Amino acid sequence: MSDNQTKGKMKVLMARFSLDGHDRGLLSIMSSFRDAGIEVVYIYFSDPKELAKVAEEEDADVIGLTSSMGQHFYIASTLLKALNERKINAPVIIGGVIPTRDVPQLIDMGIKKVFGPGSAPRDAVDFVSGLSS
Repeated sequence: MSDNQTKGKMKVLMARFSLDGHDRGLLSIMSSFRDAGIEVVYIYFSDPKELAKVAEEEDADVIGLTSSMGQHFYIASTLLKALNERKINAPVIIGGVIPTRDVPQLIDMGIKKVFGPGSAPRDAVDFVSGLSS
């Protein structure tokens, strides 16, 4: 449990790959997180290792990313490796344009939850809120 959770407020680090121009869903989910009392930090990143560093600096309880350009396997594998090297245990969630056929492999890699097209922001809020229980 992080210091954030002992204080009763979760912190989610939300991130978008710098070349990925689609962020409408991400912005909607971040707004829903804030409305639910979840602290949100939002960054752009060009290397998933940067994201792991920021997650450590921010003491993030959850890391959320968006992917709409087909780079989800690269980002997930590189990020999960970097988190492991830093001994960061924050669950990683991912959303965006992710083919249904790719979800099982992402879960097997260590992604905690995948939110694909049509997912409601409330689904992400409920899932993240459930992680603190």
